[in-house]
Amino acid sequence: MTANQWKKVHLYQCPCGYKYEPEKGCKEIGCEPGTPFEALRDQLTCPRCQRAKVHFREKSFSVPAD
Repeated sequence: MTANQWKKVHLYQCPCGYKYEPEKGCKEIGCEPGTPFEALRDQLTCPRCQRAKVHFREKSFSVPAD
């Protein structure tokens, strides 16, 4: 595969497995697509397990493009 056949994915994952992708946003927590994780309020909790924002971990990787 050439470089243009890969898509970079950048997300933030809660220990419970919930993933926040800034590119997609999240209706459950009221975030529009394109909202950076850093712009989310500090009191944010996971919509699935209610853990605090500080428990989310940043992940970046590449996947085959559609």
